[in-house]
Amino acid sequence: AQNAAPACRSVATWISMGLAIEEAQIALLIEVRRMGRRSTETQRLDIARQRDRLQGQIDGFTQSALTHLGEGFDADDDPDNLTLDILDDLDDDPADFSETSDTWTNSPELTVIPLPSNLGVDRCRRCMAEDLIPLEMSLREGQANDALHNLQIHLCNKAILFRTMVRQAKSQALKTRAWSQVTLVQQAVSLHASIYTKTRKQMMQLEPGQDQLQKYKPLLREQLKISTAVGDPNARGQRNESLAWFWSVEVDLGGSDHLWNEEFYRVHWLRAKSLRDGWKEELLVVESEMDWTCNFFLRKAAQWIERMGESSANRLWGHACYSGRQSRIYLLLAQDAQAAFQDLKHIQIDDSDE
Repeated sequence: AQNAAPACRSVATWISMGLAIEEAQIALLIEVRRMGRRSTETQRLDIARQRDRLQGQIDGFTQSALTHLGEGFDADDDPDNLTLDILDDLDDDPADFSETSDTWTNSPELTVIPLPSNLGVDRCRRCMAEDLIPLEMSLREGQANDALHNLQIHLCNKAILFRTMVRQAKSQALKTRAWSQVTLVQQAVSLHASIYTKTRKQMMQLEPGQDQLQKYKPLLREQLKISTAVGDPNARGQRNESLAWFWSVEVDLGGSDHLWNEEFYRVHWLRAKSLRDGWKEELLVVESEMDWTCNFFLRKAAQWIERMGESSANRLWGHACYSGRQSRIYLLLAQDAQAAFQDLKHIQIDDSDE
C-alpha cells in the first residue's frame, strides 16, 4: 500500500510526459508545414535542433514504456504515422500551409508514442495495463480544458487587436504592425485548436462516458472565426448571434487571466439573459396575438350575422345572402386559425432550450 501512491505518481508523470511530447510534435509539425520547402538555412538548422531534442524525448519515453506497459509491449512495433487535423481561422490564407513540406516517414513529429490511447483499450488489457486508461483519460480532460481555455484567451486577444489596432490603423506602417500581431495570435489559436482536436481524438480511443462526449464536442473551423459578439457584444445586427459551444464549457479560470475572463463571461451572461428574456416576452406576445386573431375572425362573423338579420327584416334578400356568405367565410377562418394555433400553444419548452 505504501508503494502504491509513488507508483501511481510515477505513471502519471510518465503519461504527462507523453502528452507534452505530443504537444511538441503538433507545434513542430505546424511550424514545418507553415515553412514549407522554401526555407532558409537558419530555419532548417532550427528545425533540425528541435527534431533532435524531440527525438531524444521520444526515445526516453519509449524506453520507460517497457516499465509501465509490461512485457506484452514491444518497443519495436511499427505503429501508424501521426495524423493531425490543423484547424485555422478562415481569415488566414490557405497558402500559408504548404502542400509539400520537408518531412519524412520517420520524422519525430510524425512518430506515434506508446500511450494507452495509441495502443488501444484491447491491447492495454492484453498487456495487463488497463489501469492506465482512466489515468490517461483524467489527464486528457485536463489537457482539453487547458487547450480550450488558451483558445478562449487568444480568440479574445485577436478580437481586441482587430478592434483597437487593425481598424484604428491610419497608415500602412501601422496596419503592417497590427497585422503582424494578429498573425502571431492566430498561430497560437491554430496550435491550441490542433492540440484540442488531437486530444479529443485520443479520448475517443479510451471509451469515454456520455458526460465527456457531451462536454468535449468536435471543434469546427468556422467556430474559430472571430465574430463581433466576442469583441463588442453591444454592436448592432447580432441580436440572435451566439458564441460557439466552447465558450460555455466550465474550465478552471484561475491565474492572471481570472479577472479578465470573469468580466468577459459576466458581459456575455447578461447579454444571453437579455436575449432569453426578450424571447420569453416574444412568446407571450405571440400567444396573445393567436387569441386576438381568432377573436377578430369570430367578431367579424358575428357582425355579418347581425347584418344578415337586419337585411332579412328589411326584405333585402341579396344583402342577406351576401352577409351570410361573409359570416361563413370568417367562421371558417376562425376554425382554421384555432386548429393551427392549438398544437403550437401546447408545446412545452424546456429550460435548456430557452
